[in-house]
Amino acid sequence: MTRSLSLADQAADVIVTGIYSGALRPGARLYEKELAQRLNMSRVPLREALKILEAQGIVESVPHRGSRIALFDEKRTGHIVEARIALERIAVKSAAPLYNAKPALASALDGIISRMESAAAYLDWIEISKADLDFHREICRVSGNEIIGKLWESLARHVFIVFGHEKRKPEDAAGLGDQHRRLRDLLVAGDDASLQTEVEAHILRIRQRTGAVSL
Repeated sequence: MTRSLSLADQAADVIVTGIYSGALRPGARLYEKELAQRLNMSRVPLREALKILEAQGIVESVPHRGSRIALFDEKRTGHIVEARIALERIAVKSAAPLYNAKPALASALDGIISRMESAAAYLDWIEISKADLDFHREICRVSGNEIIGKLWESLARHVFIVFGHEKRKPEDAAGLGDQHRRLRDLLVAGDDASLQTEVEAHILRIRQRTGAVSL
């Protein structure tokens, strides 16, 4: 699913990618002028981006001190994982009958898996993570549940940050395509019972490789 992003959302994604990569650290103060220069963007979309991220809980406003990046401790990471499991279990339950009735819908998932595997060949973790999010975003779209889609989008940047702080090994990238292909096949088969189990296991595999996001 292609996202149509405003300048403010594009700026928000740039900031979140900085947190993902470690260039911006949880707990760090954000100085608007310095950040605008660092990210090579004007201050108007940056200011709006900070408001978006504050609404999503990724940035915190500190009275008389500006903004800072929220802390992502183990408790918060656990809450992100729990919320993601709950949302995606609903999404696959709604989407599976649609994929089963019209298997051609899965062609978008196939394309995303190909992107993921191409990025995995070069250990390009940012692109792997973006493809991972797009895969699950597409399932939410097909589900037709607009509320789940909006809730998932509000969580997606949190998930992306958590992805950036996995304890990863090169071999972890190799199996990601097959893991997502299994989800794709279960969706087309319309096997809700297996999907419910697999979605939770799929998300918990990531949880086992993450803890607190380092300061």
